[in-house]
Amino acid sequence: MLNIANKTLKLLIGQIRIGVTASKTLLFLWLKYDLKSIDGELGIDLAGGSMMNKKFFMTKKYICVDLDKLKLDRGVRNFPDALPVNDKIENFIKAYNREKPNLLVCTQTMGINSKFNHDHTLILIKMIYDLLKPGGSMVFNVGNVGVNLSLIEKELGKLFSRKFKYIKINSYGFMNKTIKKPNPYFQFFLANLMNIIPPLRTCFGFNKTNIYCCFKKKL
Repeated sequence: MLNIANKTLKLLIGQIRIGVTASKTLLFLWLKYDLKSIDGELGIDLAGGSMMNKKFFMTKKYICVDLDKLKLDRGVRNFPDALPVNDKIENFIKAYNREKPNLLVCTQTMGINSKFNHDHTLILIKMIYDLLKPGGSMVFNVGNVGVNLSLIEKELGKLFSRKFKYIKINSYGFMNKTIKKPNPYFQFFLANLMNIIPPLRTCFGFNKTNIYCCFKKKL
């Protein structure tokens, strides 16, 4: 009976990304849940690195944009059908002149990655919106490094409240300290617990360091 339980747990863990923190694992749990209901011809993963999010994409075609060519090469080895683009996100969007995507994803970049210009957070989000085709969806998260997270959240409400059929903004940040050797089972358990009990996501408001945004079906 115990072996069956362990096998089932391993199977469940294998279907999501386990982050180096419970907070990141929660992000990937949300990402998997939301992306499974978004299909269409084209999905674009901005700052997608080694394409670890690709298994969540339901679109027929997948483009991954990233500055790190080594990560892109690693991703293509695992996903030969992916189209890699070695470029900055803003440069890619400005130059893009092909079919508009059904889905744009940008995680662990805005307000998080030191290589991103955090002053351009809202600018980039607007660019992502403009690139989306009607009926398309955008999913992203924003951290609190170099940005006023509360202000960003308010601005997102003003900009997009009537421009999508469905809008979700979740705050999180509890258990966000990197662990050298994280236990995947414990991370998985904590992430699911925080998903079920919303106040735990920010430790009752004391650790609000990130927001996760899922905007579906552009009007």
